[in-house]
Amino acid sequence: MASKFDSVADRLESAIDEQFAVDAVYTDSQGASFEIRCILDRDVEQRQVYDTNLPTFRNQIEIRKSYVDRPRRGDKVTIGQTDWVLDGLITDDGHVTRHYANAS
Repeated sequence: MASKFDSVADRLESAIDEQFAVDAVYTDSQGASFEIRCILDRDVEQRQVYDTNLPTFRNQIEIRKSYVDRPRRGDKVTIGQTDWVLDGLITDDGHVTRHYANAS
């Protein structure tokens, strides 16, 4: 039986997914495709990225590990008519991975 905390955390995660995530298709380097939900954040400000303190802006995609356990650089996420290529892992908290993404 799940603890009360786990139950609340699951409900919170589902609410975030419902509010912010979009339907997408994930395609790995082997060509296998499957449907996922992910969160796309456009133009996220970052500093100290390219040996400078000037801000730069990058797109980021957040994917639950329940959809894709190990998303890899070069894999593709299609949202609507736009293909996003994963360009590096930012964070992995064991439940969700966040990646830099470039539109192609």
